Amino acid sequence: MFKWLASLLVLALALAMWTSWTRANVESNHYVGSSSCQDCHQTQHEGWHDSAHRKMMRKATEPGVMNASWHAEGAPAFTEDEVVWVIGSKWEQQFMGADGHTETLLPAAWSILRSGWKLTGWDGWQAPVPLRRCHGCHTVGLDVTDGSFVEPGIGCESCHGRGAWHEEVHGSGGMTAGLDAETCGQCHARGNSPSGEYFFPVGFEPGGSLEDKFVFSQPDYLQNSSQWWGTGRERDRHQQFQAWQRGGHADALKSLGSSYDGRFGPVERECYQCHSAEYAVFPEKAKDAELVPELGVTCSVCHNVHGELDSQRMTCVDCHDNGAKHHAQDALVDHVPCPESAKVECIDCHMPITITIGGELRLRSHAPGITEPQQAASFDSPSSCANGGCHSNASSEDMQTAFDNFYRAGDARASTVGERSGK
Repeated sequence: MFKWLASLLVLALALAMWTSWTRANVESNHYVGSSSCQDCHQTQHEGWHDSAHRKMMRKATEPGVMNASWHAEGAPAFTEDEVVWVIGSKWEQQFMGADGHTETLLPAAWSILRSGWKLTGWDGWQAPVPLRRCHGCHTVGLDVTDGSFVEPGIGCESCHGRGAWHEEVHGSGGMTAGLDAETCGQCHARGNSPSGEYFFPVGFEPGGSLEDKFVFSQPDYLQNSSQWWGTGRERDRHQQFQAWQRGGHADALKSLGSSYDGRFGPVERECYQCHSAEYAVFPEKAKDAELVPELGVTCSVCHNVHGELDSQRMTCVDCHDNGAKHHAQDALVDHVPCPESAKVECIDCHMPITITIGGELRLRSHAPGITEPQQAASFDSPSSCANGGCHSNASSEDMQTAFDNFYRAGDARASTVGERSGK
């Protein structure tokens, strides 16, 4: 009996010491830098290293970092030697210089899309303005009190959290998988910190609550603003998260829960591959796990987050096929009124181009759905039929008539689609 009690006491003491040591390590967890992830996560690291995320902000001395032609027409008054940091790599590059200890956004940018210079009007944007507006989404581990950061660009710990504890226990825990859309929303959203001082969520950590750290801009739905169309779609960039929140993808897993009325049969485990980010990305790990309701069809289901985001991990027809509510793929020819030669894709209508920056960059809405021509005409905004150059010369009345004739023609067309989809 005494030996049993002694063993129990030793076990309890060991557990207490382990708990105390664990808590201390978690509390003192710190950043280790993306290079520390390479040995164990080589494939992901290679994809990230070539991605736009890593290249969001780089030292000007990094080989090949600057795409600009410094002798082209319209070249700025400042020189290449004055540039300390280069911001961006995909559609334009902006430049930051320094005068002693003062960072300054330089007044011209290089357009990668059209290979030319343009004025930004940002001359005099000195610290702390870049700190308040930019650095939170261009660096890892920013300290807003002094402007210091762990590494430039968007690194592994931007999405997975601080890595010291994970490294200490050799990969046994301490990190988030990064499946939560709030992880992307910390930068792919527009608004302010609760104080109104910063344009990013100061103090947000992956796995935490974004709403506690950020006040989001929201559409009016009655009139246009500089950031939103009156239709509720994005008019400016960096708002994908808010748009996604209002679509069905955000609640895809919740829709299989208490609100599901069973009309399409019982919920099978295979349903989760199109309703759960955990199941879609990590099927083996998730098949016997309790799934998180908030992790529906999140960003990482569609986007290749460890590489170029334009390369999709999954496409629309991977899920919108011959499932319970969706047309079969071979019926999509009847779902789209455009000729085959137009090569129309799902996103052309359901995620129309609603954002144009400087006449160069064009971005799609991340609020899946249809904006009919007449609805868009009320706000002089792009519609599902007229966007990105499609039907640019057609009147909204003619397009609405064609839309109604095709999609509201009655039971004849519906039965045709039903027969082809096997329903």
